[in-house]
Amino acid sequence: MRRVHAALLDRKGLSPSALADLLSDLRREVQALPFGVPDADDLPRETYRDLRARIAAAWPEPGFYDPATGHALSTCDLPAEIGDALDDLTDLARDLGTALALADTDEADALAWLRFSHDSHWGDHVQDVTPHLRWLG
Repeated sequence: MRRVHAALLDRKGLSPSALADLLSDLRREVQALPFGVPDADDLPRETYRDLRARIAAAWPEPGFYDPATGHALSTCDLPAEIGDALDDLTDLARDLGTALALADTDEADALAWLRFSHDSHWGDHVQDVTPHLRWLG
């Protein structure tokens, strides 16, 4: 979890395809966790706008893509459904950041949040963006 979160915020030479591998591995690991709901009233959340700007600086290649193929889109080539890689990666980083903040005080809540947020939110983002990242190379 920490490795993926760090890779999203500070690329350190990773290719988009290597990021896709990290995301796929994380998704498999989290799907093996038992399902639970975290006991946290105030979950720490970094603001979306600031986090998206940090990720865009680290990962400039991902953009809008066709979820069916993973291929990048141009503005004159728009299908019915459009994927936004920066949104996918930003939402994942927010949910992982929340899990990391919870891990500082309660590991069980952190794992519960990780599984809950995967099942309800970021798991779909990873599934959608991974083909696009592999397509980018």
